[in-house]
Amino acid sequence: MSGERIAGLELAPLNLPMRRPFVTALGNKRISRNLLVRLRLEDGTVGIGEASASLAWPSETQAAMAAALRRLEGRLIGASILCFRRLAESAWEAAGEHPTAVGALECALMDAYTRTKGIPLWRFYGAKGRSVTTSLTISAWPGNQAARAASSAQAAGFRRLKVKVTGKNPDGDLRRIASVCEAAPQATLWVDGNQGFTVKEAIGFARLLRRHHFPIRLFEQPVAREDWDGLAQVQKEGGISVAADESARSVSEAGRLIRKRTVRILNIKLAKCGLLGAFKIVRLARRAGMKLMIGCMAESAVGLSASVQFACGTGVFDFVDLDSHLLVVSPPGVPGFETRGARLTVHPTRPGCGAEIASSFRSSQ
Repeated sequence: MSGERIAGLELAPLNLPMRRPFVTALGNKRISRNLLVRLRLEDGTVGIGEASASLAWPSETQAAMAAALRRLEGRLIGASILCFRRLAESAWEAAGEHPTAVGALECALMDAYTRTKGIPLWRFYGAKGRSVTTSLTISAWPGNQAARAASSAQAAGFRRLKVKVTGKNPDGDLRRIASVCEAAPQATLWVDGNQGFTVKEAIGFARLLRRHHFPIRLFEQPVAREDWDGLAQVQKEGGISVAADESARSVSEAGRLIRKRTVRILNIKLAKCGLLGAFKIVRLARRAGMKLMIGCMAESAVGLSASVQFACGTGVFDFVDLDSHLLVVSPPGVPGFETRGARLTVHPTRPGCGAEIASSFRSSQ
């Protein structure tokens, strides 16, 4: 049908202020400079995606992401949305060095396709459930500031807190974790190193956490992304389950981590591999009995909708870290899910990812 052909690709910058400074081992972030992707079909259907800038990918600027997608425009215009898989695969082959941009384009393709079919994205991916429970991130703030944030989070119903540590100041990292534990005694903690530790430091820090009997469930990406042997060593000697994030930036990297059983937990992000790639990783990990985590960058509520829909539909994630809409100021619109404390619930019948940008919205330049 001619109405199912792609008529246009619209790209708009989204400069989203962080509600509080976002501090990790990789730096300090006050604004997330994202890119909104809108794919328009001839019948007026619009599919939405959002590419989020990240401290882990400093080269993924708005300009670089937009340029990568503009180079794909000729492959998209006039193509049928029914061929979304082929279009996505072609985009990854041509511009895979910009995964956040291609991941957002793929989300827009999938959103447009499922909207034309009248299918909610969560149903397309299995309809295992309509709700997930997310963690909330506590940045690498001083202990008293982290404690106030943790106390507020517990009062709001969060029972899983992800605490950022840097490796640069182990005493400060330890005080932050102790402060969070004291302020939110009902919460379990996930510790995120964002590549800030050496292998020796990570093992020592993990053992220190165990000696203090903190309720730590996982230690995420403690060492440099390319140090896979180091990850395995921290997993073996640290005594805490290790999760790979930056080390698993693609389906092939995730597959290698799974085959080698380098870590116990794998963090999937649509910004790293898109929806189709994420589903491939899920199948590989499930066959291997590996635990799965789903994370996000700094997407708005609109951009996060695809991840929430995917998590609900597949129902496979042991750890859900989809809190970016609580960390940034989102543009006006309707997200594809409802937030009640830590609970994220998708709409039962709204097609696609369920998100809409307000007609009054004008992108910030």
